Amino acid sequence: MSSVNGVSLSRRESFNLRDRNSRLLKPFNSGDIKVLLLENISTKAVSILREAGYQVETHAKALDKDELIAKIQDVHVIGIRSKTKLTTEVLQHAHKL
Repeated sequence: MSSVNGVSLSRRESFNLRDRNSRLLKPFNSGDIKVLLLENISTKAVSILREAGYQVETHAKALDKDELIAKIQDVHVIGIRSKTKLTTEVLQHAHKL
């Protein structure tokens, strides 16, 4: 329980008292979002994302560190499987992720 001016409020009630502008979602154009999918991510997933308007780049295999660093700089979403390692060094180059 939270309290405001000595009055106990439930979590829901305290949430509703917050500044509403801080909760607004900013709309985006899906065509502006770049998605990188590695290691044979499902073709169904690729189709769904493309149909939704996302820019999707796919690679059948994991990328080596230097290739991954080059590719990750401009992507907003990355889909990987077990061979791709998102190390601290790689993530430092992910400016939009």
